[in-house]
Amino acid sequence: MIFLSKIATILLLPPGCFIIALLLLVIFLPRRFKVFPLFLSFIVYFLSIAPVSDFFLKPLENACPPLKEDVMSEWPQAIIVLGGGTVRNSPEAGAGKDVLLPDAMKRAVYAFTLCGRFPVPVVFSGGKVFENDQEAEAVCAGRLFESLGLPSERFIPEDKSRNTWENARETAKVVIGNPDSGDQKIKRAILVTSAYHIKRGVYCFENNGISVIPAPTDYKCGRGAKFDFFSFLPSMGSLGNTWLALHEYIGLLYYVIAYR
Repeated sequence: MIFLSKIATILLLPPGCFIIALLLLVIFLPRRFKVFPLFLSFIVYFLSIAPVSDFFLKPLENACPPLKEDVMSEWPQAIIVLGGGTVRNSPEAGAGKDVLLPDAMKRAVYAFTLCGRFPVPVVFSGGKVFENDQEAEAVCAGRLFESLGLPSERFIPEDKSRNTWENARETAKVVIGNPDSGDQKIKRAILVTSAYHIKRGVYCFENNGISVIPAPTDYKCGRGAKFDFFSFLPSMGSLGNTWLALHEYIGLLYYVIAYR
């Protein structure tokens, strides 16, 4: 019964229902019109299965290893966390307040787990992409870190950036008080972001004068398990992972061209 319910869910909900609709269209259309919907159904199916999404996503997630235990606590000057979007006017946050999207939330929580090991400031980098009444991402992150118990003096918001390159550029402008040499820029930091995004993050920060040790989190691809029958059935989760991967590849290519 569970097996049948899962099959029914896959077939009745997107993208499965779209694939079925396209295949039915192929059956009833004249022969000269069959090629395009058949090709489109194949593309949607191809992009929506786990083996394909893992094929695209895993190289990005494996680009940098997880943060190692042997990183010296005195090495970083900060823990930098990259934003990942917000939910506007989320009811549990209160009227007019936004909350972090799941990817950004995972990044922030993982960064908080590192705070005891590395007694340095936490810089959360994220503004708002469009000028409207939403809150800057760093503001939402500030409330989260406060609720987790991070002292306010250890939190530094960077609320002007709109993409990963600007995350790096604007964070490079953040200064930390140094009683011996005056204010100086952050030169060394641990960089926390989703594993699929870590390669682009490292590229941007290294090219903006900040040396980083990558600390990937929020992995999307499972490890160690073999693909089963359900892995080859279309799902929105796999389609979303494929989209994330293609978005990263395009972003990397664009940054290499635009910010050489």
